[in-house]
Amino acid sequence: MWSNVISIDKMYDREIDYILGRLQSTKDLSYAVEESKNRLWIYLAGICDRQEELEDEVQSILDVVFLSFIKLRFFLNKLHIRSMTHAKCALICSIVHFDREFESGIVTKTLKSALDYNVDGLMNFRLCALSEGWQELADLANRLLEGCNNEADIYDIATFITGSEGKLNQLVLNHNRLRNLTCHKSVEVVKLFDQDEYNLLSAIIREKPSEILIEGCHFTPPMNATLKKIVRVIEK
Repeated sequence: MWSNVISIDKMYDREIDYILGRLQSTKDLSYAVEESKNRLWIYLAGICDRQEELEDEVQSILDVVFLSFIKLRFFLNKLHIRSMTHAKCALICSIVHFDREFESGIVTKTLKSALDYNVDGLMNFRLCALSEGWQELADLANRLLEGCNNEADIYDIATFITGSEGKLNQLVLNHNRLRNLTCHKSVEVVKLFDQDEYNLLSAIIREKPSEILIEGCHFTPPMNATLKKIVRVIEK
């Protein structure tokens, strides 16, 4: 029997909800939860024949925790942004998903060498180089934000960041279901924000789109305007 444990500070409430939701839908994986006043432990178990697949799935979950949830928390705390708008969400998500492939490699290597998955412990010690890089990016973004006079300037920063990594993929959004046609995969819309449009915007930006085909969707004017600022939009 394969077993392991995820432990995490209970302040990470969104992260915990995400982890438990993903674990619940993972085939051949059992888990049990134990908690104290400030901490949660999730005990994992599965058959040995599925160990490699289960470890890959758990590490995929934690990759999102580190590089979407915790990274977003970091930048929301560090950036000089008071109230959220679609334009500011586009900027923040561009920063959060910047350098994702490289950072994901670091997270994967760290998790594969870890005896257990102490989320905040790994973030504070084994992955501290990531947060040091995030701080440099936050300092740069704040300097750029100081020169912003309107939302057009904010979009310019967001497109500058996303454009530096290339826009590679064609997406289709059908009745709020997002799919990457270039990579032939469904795209997970992670609930990072309280607003559904912000979550969808984050998922789209993460895929580095060059074009998006939209069918059967009804968005607010700010969402429509934001999409057209960051990607070529085709509506049906």
